[in-house]
Amino acid sequence: MWFRGTMISPDANPPDPPPLTSGPAPASGSASWSPPLWRVALYVVGGVLAALVAALGSLADRVGQLDGAGRLLVGVVAAGLWVLAVRDLLARPTLRVDTGGLELVDGLRRRHLPWAAVLSVRAATVTHNRRAVHLRTLEVETIDGPLLLTRRQLGTDPGPVADRVEQIRQRSG
Repeated sequence: MWFRGTMISPDANPPDPPPLTSGPAPASGSASWSPPLWRVALYVVGGVLAALVAALGSLADRVGQLDGAGRLLVGVVAAGLWVLAVRDLLARPTLRVDTGGLELVDGLRRRHLPWAAVLSVRAATVTHNRRAVHLRTLEVETIDGPLLLTRRQLGTDPGPVADRVEQIRQRSG
């Protein structure tokens, strides 16, 4: 019988596994962030419900007085939710960082940037004063220009993400 690359006779006892060590796990040189899968599932369920309302006239009458244009608009909302779900599934992980650089999803394409191309990484808040909109973003300043990743794209607050990216960047350089 073959066991871990060596031949062992059937009557021999296999070697004991290595002992488990206690304490904190060593810090790894990589990390990744993505939108949570439960959010993708909510997009799909919301899209299905909106499509049912748009497709079935009797259901549309129960939800509200929807005419043909209203049903069309609800159908467009359903398609939009499905597009978000598909994009979030296909673009996993949104951001991956290791000692060689970072890999992120920019629109619909995946880009790999070595650390030499990254000038800075920081968390920021984009504010629109007229509407009191505050959007937390991760700003990656590259030699080609800035890239922004939102909290929705990362699945978490950009502040700790920026700190972790900078830690990995400092260790690799």
